[in-house]
Amino acid sequence: MSRQSADSILRPGPEHWELWKVSGSECVGPSLISTAQDLGSPRHLLLALPSRSILSAPLWISSAGNPSELAELELSSRHLLRKGAETHSVPILNKDGRALVLALASSDDSEALEFFKKAKSFEFPARLLPSRDTDIIVWRELGSLCFGFFRDDQCVFFASSAEVLPGPAFCGILNRTAMRLHAEGVISRIPAKLRILGPFTNEECTALGHALRIDWHLQETFPAPEIPAEPTNPAPPTARMQIEQRDKFRKATLIAMGVAILYCLVLFSAGADLVFRNIQYSQLTSELAAISHSATAAQTSVTGWSELRNAVDPETFAIDQLDAVASQIPGEQVRLTQYNYDQGRLVITGEAADVTQAYEFFEKVKKVPMLQDYEWTNAQPQLAGRNKVRFEMEGVRPDAKTGQE
Repeated sequence: MSRQSADSILRPGPEHWELWKVSGSECVGPSLISTAQDLGSPRHLLLALPSRSILSAPLWISSAGNPSELAELELSSRHLLRKGAETHSVPILNKDGRALVLALASSDDSEALEFFKKAKSFEFPARLLPSRDTDIIVWRELGSLCFGFFRDDQCVFFASSAEVLPGPAFCGILNRTAMRLHAEGVISRIPAKLRILGPFTNEECTALGHALRIDWHLQETFPAPEIPAEPTNPAPPTARMQIEQRDKFRKATLIAMGVAILYCLVLFSAGADLVFRNIQYSQLTSELAAISHSATAAQTSVTGWSELRNAVDPETFAIDQLDAVASQIPGEQVRLTQYNYDQGRLVITGEAADVTQAYEFFEKVKKVPMLQDYEWTNAQPQLAGRNKVRFEMEGVRPDAKTGQE
């Protein structure tokens, strides 16, 4: 069974509503239904609307154009459509450029109203009856007599009467309807076969056959519904509104589910990324812990070698450095007043005859090979009296210790 096919059929029986379960190509049941709660939760409920709530009209229309629109136009011109009714059409045959259709327009029925909220598709009862080799079918529907006319096993007209017993009034309706349908070419011949369905007495059947001058056949047990390949869906106004509301709710639910799934995927991705980062952090922490002892030992070794260099490298001896700096004095025009070396920092203060001599001394000191490891800075020479300026320059080795070390 396809997902779109009905799994349950609810139709008006002779006296009560009947629920039939669809099993394969057959219907099992019936179960008598009083309220919508008795239905349970069917996946796809096909509701057969009471015949009294459906306007049926066989129409000859142009074979070109939309059949439902043309049928609605024809019914509107006859003032047969009720407010809010929607027209549906069932194709019967095409002949000489014209199409014969059965136009349907349903209205709300008080007894079927509570079932609308669970119905997914709709049908008219005559289409669910066995129609092979018959011209007219008569049956009871919720206590009232109904009838349908058929052509080539297709229903071309049906109606519900206000009659309870098949008396002269009901027979007159059938005779007049048969004559009109034959005159309009809806049926190809005067009906010759009558099928009576349900609990009718033999006297009632005989009276029907005699009044209509027709052969009749009684099927006392009301037959199971025949499953239509595609329902006509003549939904009443209230049912259409409820279907639209269900569709909107279903779409909103799907959108909400999509958003929830997307949110879960984002959370999952974020969680997976966090777990991955925690694993990396744990690995890095383990690696750092593993090499921390070796790093400490290496740092201790570097410090020891640096201290050893200060003890054995001639370039770090203060007296040798002073000698190298003093050798750059051009003469009596420049003299040193202070020389200070402390843990890789060298500060030289002196006096020169003028600013030019002071800068010349700066450049010479910076070019001394022994002092190439120092990063030199010097302040602007300051006047210190007549024909005399005071200067100061500082050199710092890359391994010099700061005040915090």
